[in-house]
Order: sequence, then C-alpha cells, then structure tokens
Amino acid sequence: MNSDQAPTLCVVGSRRIEGTAAAMQQCARALGWQIQRVYDVDEQVVDERVSLALLEPSQPKQLRSRFPHALLVVLADGAEVADVDADIVLTPCRDAVALNSLLNHAASHWRQQRKSMQLFREVGARRERMRQLSDIALSLSTQIDFDDLLETILLEARRLAGCDAGSLYLLDENSDPPSLIFKLSQTDSLEVTFREQRLPLSSQSLAGYVAQTGESLEIPDAYAIPEDAPYRFNRSFDEKMGYRTRSILVLPMRDHRGKVVGVLQFINRLDPTKNQPIPFGEEVAELLRAVGSQAAVSIQKNLLIRDVNQLFEGFVQASVKAIEQRDPGTSGHSFRVAESTLALLRALPESGNARFKELTLSDAHLREVRYAALLHDFGKVGVREHVLLKANKLSDDRLELLNFRVELQKERLRRQALERELELFHHGKVDLEVARRRVQRELGRQLGLLDDYLDCIRKANNPTVLAEGDFNNLREIRNYAYRELDGTQGSLISDSDLLALSVRKGSLTPDERLEIQNHVSHTRDFLAVLPWPPELAGVPRIAAAHHEKLDGSGYPDGLVDEQIPLPSKVMAVCDIYDALTAMDRPYKSAISAERALGILEEEARSGLLDGDIVKIFIDAGVYESVWGEQRKRVG
Repeated sequence: MNSDQAPTLCVVGSRRIEGTAAAMQQCARALGWQIQRVYDVDEQVVDERVSLALLEPSQPKQLRSRFPHALLVVLADGAEVADVDADIVLTPCRDAVALNSLLNHAASHWRQQRKSMQLFREVGARRERMRQLSDIALSLSTQIDFDDLLETILLEARRLAGCDAGSLYLLDENSDPPSLIFKLSQTDSLEVTFREQRLPLSSQSLAGYVAQTGESLEIPDAYAIPEDAPYRFNRSFDEKMGYRTRSILVLPMRDHRGKVVGVLQFINRLDPTKNQPIPFGEEVAELLRAVGSQAAVSIQKNLLIRDVNQLFEGFVQASVKAIEQRDPGTSGHSFRVAESTLALLRALPESGNARFKELTLSDAHLREVRYAALLHDFGKVGVREHVLLKANKLSDDRLELLNFRVELQKERLRRQALERELELFHHGKVDLEVARRRVQRELGRQLGLLDDYLDCIRKANNPTVLAEGDFNNLREIRNYAYRELDGTQGSLISDSDLLALSVRKGSLTPDERLEIQNHVSHTRDFLAVLPWPPELAGVPRIAAAHHEKLDGSGYPDGLVDEQIPLPSKVMAVCDIYDALTAMDRPYKSAISAERALGILEEEARSGLLDGDIVKIFIDAGVYESVWGEQRKRVG
C-alpha cells in the first residue's frame, strides 16, 4: 500500500505503550497502516493523514480540529472520560478481531471523509474558476484600447491556468502569403524585451500548426515531441535565456462563426504547492478554450470598433467636403471652427477663471466636440433622411449580455444542484439515488424555463410593422431574480429592457421616437439618425445649439444660458469670428481681427455670447494661433 494513501494510527500521549494500545499498534502494522506518536499536541497543526487517534482521557477537547478525518478513540482504563470529545470510548481489549474491526471502520470513515473533503474542494475550485471566467468576460467587454485588450486576454488567461509564460498570435489572412503576427509575450520568471514580429504561417511551428488546423495541442514536455509529429518546438529562446520549457498548451481563438482569428500559447503550468511545471490537463484546457472564444469575439469586436471609427472619421471628412462643395464660399470654415473650438475649450480650465477651474476634458469628450464642430453646418446640404437605424429593440451587445446572463444563471443552477448532491452524499441518505434524480429533475425544469425565457426575449426583440404582439411573459421574466456573487439581487432583464421589448410597433421607445421627431433643423435631423456610440451621443445636441443665444433669442430652440451646452457656447464664439474674418465669402468682405473681436465683445455685453468665454478667446490668443497673423492685417 502506498504510504501517501495508507491510513495512519496516531497514539497521543506520553504514557508507556502497553495493553490495548500496544495490541492496536500490532494490528495496525499487520494491516499496512502507518504508525506515529505525538507527545506534545500542537492544536494549530492539521493532520489529514490520521485515520484513528488513540487518546488518553486527559487530552484536550480541541483534538478534533487537529485530526479532522480521524475517529477519536479514548482508552478508558477506568478513568473518567465524560468530558472528552471522542467518537469511541474503548475499554481494555486485546482481541485482534475486535481491534481489526475498529481499525477497518476507522479506515472506511477516513476515506469517506477525505473523499467528501476532496469533492468540497473541487466544488470550491470550480466556483472560483467560474468567478474568474465571469471576471474575465467583464474585463474583456470593457477594454477599448486594442493593445490593452490583448494584454488583458493573455494575462487573465495565464492567471486562470496558473502558468509561467504565454504568447498571443493573430492570424493575418489578408497578407500575401498569409502570416502570423506575434503580438505579445509574457513571462513571470524572466524579464524579456519583446518586439512584435511577423512570422510565416507554417504548420511546422506549434502556433502555425494550430492556426492552420484549428486543433489544440497539449504537450507534456516540449523537448520530447515525437519525431513523426508534423510540428517542432523552437528551442532558441530557451538556449538564449537559460529557460526550460516543459508543458505547453496551444489553443486556437475562434470567433462566433468558428473561424480561427489567432492562437494562444501557454507555457509551464505550475504546481501551486511545489512551483514545478506540470501538464495542463483537460479541465484547464477546457477553461482556456472558453477564454479563447471570449478573446476571439473581443478581438473581432475591438477590430470592428476600430474599423468603424476609421470609417466614421472618413465619413465625417467626406461630409465636410460635401458641405464645402455645396457652399464653396465656406471652404475651410468647418475645419477652422473645429480646430479653434478645441483650442478654446482646452484654454478654459487653464485661464484662471474660477468658473472653469474644475472643468475636466477627456479624450472622448474632445472627440465628441470635434465631430460636432466639423458637422455643425451639415444642414446646408438640405438632406432630409428619416432612416430607422435601430434594427431591433435591443442592441446586439445588449442581447448578447442577456444571453450571457441566462447562461451564467444556468451555471449557478448547475453548481447549486451539484452542491445539493454533495450535501446528500455527505449526510449519507439511504435513498441517495432517488434524491439525486429529484435534484436533476428540478435542475432540468429550471434550465428549460430559462431556455423558454431566452426564446421569448429573442422573439420580442424583433420589431413589427403593425402594432401587435403579446408581451405578458416579459413581466414574468422581469420578475425572475437570483443572487449575484456579492449577495445582491440580480435579474435577467432590466426595466429599460422590458420597456424596449414591449414596444408594439417598430423598435423605438416613446422617448426615442419623440427625440427623433423633435429634431427640426437639417443638421439635427441628419446627425440624430446616425448610430452614435455613447461617448459621442452629444454630437447632435452640441452641433445643433451653436446658434443659440444666452437671452433665448437664438435658434432653433430658443435655449437660454444654462440650457446651452458649454461646447456649443465655445463653438458659437469661434464660428462668429471665422464668419466675420473669412476672406472667401462671396456675399461680404472680410473684416479685421480687431473689429471682429470688438463685435464679439459687444455681443457679450448685450447678453448674446458668454462674456467669460469671449475674454478667454481673446486673452489666450486662440484667434492668432488658428487664423494666423495675416488675419489681423485684413481691413
């Protein structure tokens, strides 16, 4: 019998071994048990190997925590044992049959206890991995910067796997010939300077083989790859850095269509107790495959966002050119207004004016203002578009999140069912199998209910042309509640989801429909139908308010001071100055910078423009930095 698996008899106390204790030791040795003596008990030390602890009546009561899986047996020998916390009180006995029976019972009890503890720890480990997967999904969903996203993918996956090193490759099928881009490498045990490089797409390398075949590779020892394998491990890094690569796991990253978009390579999974490389194993590989799928979708989403941003930037530029072609007399106007608006906006918190002291300007907000300034005159093209851009009642991202919530709740239910089964096993119910089947039936019912809920959400998400649809089931879904990991109550859909899904005609909620219907100017009409992301949602409002005046005499809405967005007030100053000093307006001559500044000051005194902003525009020399010295000489 292996010594790590053999039961152990522990004799506790200082008295001389004789009689019953000696006979029990003899029987234990005959059964292949380990024997140990403990004289001074350290209650802080836990020994899970002990199957039976033989105690004196005077031993402390806390020994149960010292030997958590053992039967505690007290040798009576006529002494008082009423206050001893023990499982069995044993009177003097040298009967080998009786002692063997006791030892066999203790060994069976010990094995059951260890198995229960192992199951308990496995449940805890799986629960922790589920939490980590949830955290990774949340982390990936919030990453915007592409390089940060890749760093997060590799770092979080390595943490989940508990491995020393890892690499990330992206597949570039558009290059000629197709290639692998070695994007990222991380190593805990070494400090390595990494440089991105492009590699040929070859099945001879581990990453290339996985990228081409879509198969996973788990290699226990990188130096022991069979000779007939189509791939080889490159030892050059190991030889250069004095490193030893052992266990390797290489996984494809597949997007939602199953297409390979990249490769994750993990190196040297470490035993947490010995800090030595060990094989990854199927359970860890399965978890990392899930991470790989999440990573692929996040990468594709990030690339799509980047492409959309580039496309949107190009669209804005093209739109400005369209404005200038429609009205050549304003050539360059939109670009100058955008540049000066950002310059003046940045100057506000640096001006010393207490009103703007706490003003913070994020890159996202400056981008929003820039687009609003570039497109502030787009209404001149006279385009009246009424395109319904909201394809469904919920966005694809929102529907994906609801689907994830349902799947996460399913995993919670499965975990709870497993915990109930573990509890049934631990308490040793006679009708264990009957009880387990009851648990599984209830689990199946609850999982089926969630599938029905998800199907109902998907059907309700499709907009209808006519006012139709029965959405009674949505309230039942809204009332479905569960407990989050932090103890708070969660739900599958929110009130806003319920409101959106309950729309009987089209995909817009009443507020969204009213917002679109209230856009009365050409500029606002056009910008409002564009699918602005949240960080750019203010572009239509900012652009549409640059002709508003503080006293309410402006247009299109007659807004007054506090109702006008700050960027619109800034843009109004820059727009007026450029209109006054522009040399290429066919309907008027340009005026000097001094006269234009005087007009701005007069409008500020009349309560039309913001006086503080006009003063900063002049004091900070924004008009000089943007329009140049030649503007001052125009008369």
